[in-house]
Amino acid sequence: MRSILNALQEGRLFELPDVGGKPRALGFLARILDANPDIEVGTDTIEEINKREEACNTGIGLGVGVPHVRAGREEGELFCAIGWSAQGLEYGAQDGKAVHLVVMYYIPGAQKNVYLKEVSSLVKAIRKTGGIEPIAHATELNDVRNLLLDWVSAGLGEAGPESVARMIKLEVKQAQVASPAAPVPAPAAPPELVLPAGRAPKVTVLSILAAHPGGLFVLAADPEWVAAVEREPHLAERLSAAVPFTAGGRQIFVTSARPFPGGRMLYECVALGGAS
Repeated sequence: MRSILNALQEGRLFELPDVGGKPRALGFLARILDANPDIEVGTDTIEEINKREEACNTGIGLGVGVPHVRAGREEGELFCAIGWSAQGLEYGAQDGKAVHLVVMYYIPGAQKNVYLKEVSSLVKAIRKTGGIEPIAHATELNDVRNLLLDWVSAGLGEAGPESVARMIKLEVKQAQVASPAAPVPAPAAPPELVLPAGRAPKVTVLSILAAHPGGLFVLAADPEWVAAVEREPHLAERLSAAVPFTAGGRQIFVTSARPFPGGRMLYECVALGGAS
């Protein structure tokens, strides 16, 4: 279950849109996969996902869906994005149950067996830890993250000493609180990301360099939007919290953070929304 662990470490766990059902949820996660630099140029991820769903529903039961796109090349790492739906999606799974967790995979040719083993380990971990109910009834994304870490720990524990699985789980949980943010005054409710029905959000890949005491530098192609993001109050604290937030009218997700000498931190992000 290494790719799920990587997704949790790198911030690729998202709360799925509560409107639009399965099609919008798959479109949302497909745009996250599109931001993976290993995906071949010209790949239409959502088209490939939809074709596979039409051929064979990827609801594996137990409240989980595992849609996937197969790469056109052999090399590369197994990569996934994870979506959580509190209300559950009508997915068309064989057991007829709503899906609360969607793990969308990008599968290079050399990783087919790794993917099959990961899905098998996922199913075993769900059964071992009591089923989907704790995640279905979770109230916060962070609760879902920690429950998934329990699944990862259970899955990895079958392949090696239990202590190794516990250390991996501890490493990820410690990473969540390694740089505690100062309290942030509660801002006004951010504008909801509302998109036309059936239309996928525009994806912007950006980097943000936090260089204390020099400030924050947003690296993206749209200069007006960059300026709006740099003016956002408490931006540093929101980045370090690694939870989605809205800035400049777009929803921003932190996918990874890399420290550099001098207290600098480089955040890699994905923004959803804006003009197409």
